[in-house]
Amino acid sequence: MGLFKTPEDRRIERELSIRKGINSIRRNIRDLERNEKEYLKKARRGLQMGSTDQVQFLKSALKRTAVQKRAMERQLLNIETALQIKNQAEAHAEFATAMNALSRSIGDMFGSTDFARTQKDFEKAMMQAQSMEERADLFLEMSSQSLFGYEGTGEELVSDAEIDRMIEDEAVAEESKSELDQAIDQGLADVRKELGKE
Repeated sequence: MGLFKTPEDRRIERELSIRKGINSIRRNIRDLERNEKEYLKKARRGLQMGSTDQVQFLKSALKRTAVQKRAMERQLLNIETALQIKNQAEAHAEFATAMNALSRSIGDMFGSTDFARTQKDFEKAMMQAQSMEERADLFLEMSSQSLFGYEGTGEELVSDAEIDRMIEDEAVAEESKSELDQAIDQGLADVRKELGKE
């Protein structure tokens, strides 16, 4: 399976592996911090009970945990720093690749540019654009006439009286909503007042 992977697939796998390693170390650090807190609680209990043997044992467990935590934190710092350096190197490599491609593109353009043909193609395109513009103007003019000529039949579909009634209905609905909102607000105020008395 590994033989048929693209360089991008392998790069993604490496990124995932790095992220997994970082997450694993962070998880271990959190576990060690939890262990540290638990050992501290137990050591305090041991002191309260006067159990010196258990306190000594817990102190050594705390010391081992602190050493492991410090080692894990150093490992995490090293990996994060190396990852940052890798990302910076990749950014520089991408910049160099882009500049290389841009240089080739500029070189190819100068080598293959035929200004006479470009001028001819440009003039042809401008003539086509002018023709398209004239056609679009004609289309807009014709469609406007069709649209405005259709106004007379709109009366048949919806009358002015219906439009007026719709507007009136909306105004009445707005008033009703406002009155309902006021009634709700008054009801809430009464409830608050009653609750305040108790």
